[in-house]
Amino acid sequence: MQHVRSFRLAGLLTAAVLLVLPGCKLEIRVPEGGKVVSSDGAYVCESGQTCLIDVVDLFFDETFIAQPAPGYYFSRWNKRERYLCGGETTPCRLFTADFEGNPALQSLLESDETFVIEPRFVFQIGCPDPELITSPGPGPLP
Repeated sequence: MQHVRSFRLAGLLTAAVLLVLPGCKLEIRVPEGGKVVSSDGAYVCESGQTCLIDVVDLFFDETFIAQPAPGYYFSRWNKRERYLCGGETTPCRLFTADFEGNPALQSLLESDETFVIEPRFVFQIGCPDPELITSPGPGPLP
């Protein structure tokens, strides 16, 4: 019985330590006009949402794709201080495998700092959604 109790206690202590381990964070800010999804579908951040992901190890490897809503197009990832993929127009791949052996990068991973990705969606003026276009049949319009 003592063995079972010590195992449970060790498990609880391990879980508690994991909960308080520092790790950097990735904040996904999605404006009106689309959403951001990871290529494997593990993360979906909808229009108007801010999503937060804890990045705590060297195994993080995700590619984030900006998906515009009908009537919008993806222009680029916004570029500001602490923003990742800023100015790029392709999916945003973020991975931590290269951090190993690099003290500066490992200290970032172990910090509680927050980094951001934010797509820029632009409304397409004068370009209606093709699904909304209908062709009138023969005869006069009502």
